[in-house]
Amino acid sequence: MSYYSTSVIVVVVQQMPVRGAHCAAAMPHQDDSALCCCEYMNEDGERSHVLLAFCNCDAIDEAFERLFTLQSLERGNVKKVIDTLSDRLRIPWCGGAKKVPLDLSGAVLCVIITVFLGCFSWTLTVVTYVVILPAMLYSVHRCIRKKVTHENPTTYGAKGIRGVKYPRSRFYFAWVTVSLASLLIIYYTQVIPHVKISLYENFIFMVFTCLSCTCLYLVRATSCAGFEPQNKGVDEECEEVIESGAWRFCGKCETQVPRQATHCRTCDTCYLLRDHHCIWLDTCINCVNDRWFVIGLICGLCALCYGVHLSLTTVCHPQHLDVYFTTLLVPHRCPDAFASLQSSLSVSGACYGILLATFVAVALVQQLVCVLSGVRLREYRRRRELPNQFSCCSFRNGFRNCFVFWWRR
Repeated sequence: MSYYSTSVIVVVVQQMPVRGAHCAAAMPHQDDSALCCCEYMNEDGERSHVLLAFCNCDAIDEAFERLFTLQSLERGNVKKVIDTLSDRLRIPWCGGAKKVPLDLSGAVLCVIITVFLGCFSWTLTVVTYVVILPAMLYSVHRCIRKKVTHENPTTYGAKGIRGVKYPRSRFYFAWVTVSLASLLIIYYTQVIPHVKISLYENFIFMVFTCLSCTCLYLVRATSCAGFEPQNKGVDEECEEVIESGAWRFCGKCETQVPRQATHCRTCDTCYLLRDHHCIWLDTCINCVNDRWFVIGLICGLCALCYGVHLSLTTVCHPQHLDVYFTTLLVPHRCPDAFASLQSSLSVSGACYGILLATFVAVALVQQLVCVLSGVRLREYRRRRELPNQFSCCSFRNGFRNCFVFWWRR
């Protein structure tokens, strides 16, 4: 072998590690180190940081562009925005940033905006709780409906179509929970420091509040079908049960259910003597928990009304009003309602309580009407839809219906 060929081989061998180094530098480096409290792995499997939450948001940019150009949002755009927010909405945590449920964060944001807007003037307070808050709730409901419809077009359909499942979301329950917690925080941090509420009045308020929360907790805790399901399939025993008329076969649950059980399109379960599905508690009301539901509404309405009364009579100048054999303290003039942040938050919380009390009162009236007439809310609504149906219920046996409702087994 000649000298020149040997030199060429040596040069090539010396250059090979260098080329390998260039290739290794060109390959992406896999970071296997532990995540810090603000880092997380995004939906693409890449390492990201909470400070980069609003970077490269193509779905959000497209949604705002369609809004600014007065174009309607498509169902696919809404789903992309919700998926992006649910993936990037995180809080620092040990071992990596944790996801915050979009339902909870949306409810917290809705309550904060509402209470903040109600702290400026009486006009803006009325507009906030009469227009802005209902519009926000309706917009969230529309977004939930569009997202569910995009995932499965047969999931949500027009009213009256059989076999259609209704959307389910935890936002409504989260909004009620956050609203009640916010009102309690405002009451104890802004109203109580005025030192105008006695221990006796505060004790009564807390009794109603605790009873209401306990009953509404039992509504969710005791929610069940109300019967023991039979074995699936149609064998000889099941055929005898069906022929007896006491049970029937539910095509959606594919099991034997009592004749008086109905299928909930939201829970996708059959309930015995089902009244309705309460989206605000995210559970069905039936013969098992309907009494806890009514008691919770009564105590909740008393707690809200009494809390509003204590807040307004504390911030405003009260006036004594003679009613029969007693004297009531009612708010008369509120010249300093928005003079400070403390009084503004108290007034805003009181107006928020009035709105919630209105919702609870409507639900309670519906339940009392159904109890007095001896029908379920589902049957009451069905009767109202019938043509030439002027009276949907009759109170002829009201006392007997109440006795059966409260003292049945």
